[in-house]
Amino acid sequence: MEIYSSEEQQVEAIKRFWQQYGKAILGGVVLGLAALYGFRFYQAEQRGAAEQASTKFSQLVEQRDASTASEDWLAQAQGFIDSSKGDNYAVLAALLAAKDAVTLQQYDKAAEQLSWVLSHAKEPAVLAVTQLRLARVQREQGKLDEALATLGTAVPESFASAQAELKGDILLQAEKPAEAKAAYQQALTKAGQNSQLLQIKLDELAHVTAV
Repeated sequence: MEIYSSEEQQVEAIKRFWQQYGKAILGGVVLGLAALYGFRFYQAEQRGAAEQASTKFSQLVEQRDASTASEDWLAQAQGFIDSSKGDNYAVLAALLAAKDAVTLQQYDKAAEQLSWVLSHAKEPAVLAVTQLRLARVQREQGKLDEALATLGTAVPESFASAQAELKGDILLQAEKPAEAKAAYQQALTKAGQNSQLLQIKLDELAHVTAV
């Protein structure tokens, strides 16, 4: 800004500046305040929605714990999932629903719930556990190719041994012992100390040449 020689010049300069930019400044202030209060309202709304979802999920779990697996509870769980828009509580509800569907031997429903979780969950560990469960359900359905395809997605290292072992089990069921042995060997290299059962499975395939 220029250096002015008198107070009158400074006052006149301020007036001219305000006439030129005053509306824009006020508009910016109004927009800034609107954004601030809008964000605070959004945060409060999100907290309220999260608390409501938590309460509803707790009620759903209590209803499940109060009885054995049932069609009625599965219907309630589906209603909760549909209304929760894919949040973490919906993911947990879908996992519980899949477990109960397996108990009821409703493998199609279980597979549907687990597939939904794979599409909506974000945590790598949840995705890995769900992948293994879905592959087991597909194996139970006799859909061995689909189960192997499900296991084709990489998982965190802590789940790699379980994934390879399950792949070996499915390949063995599909009468592909050489590929099964290779999968078991891969699982064994990642198993750490929990390798006794894997070693037994490999010993049973000692006569087979791995691919």
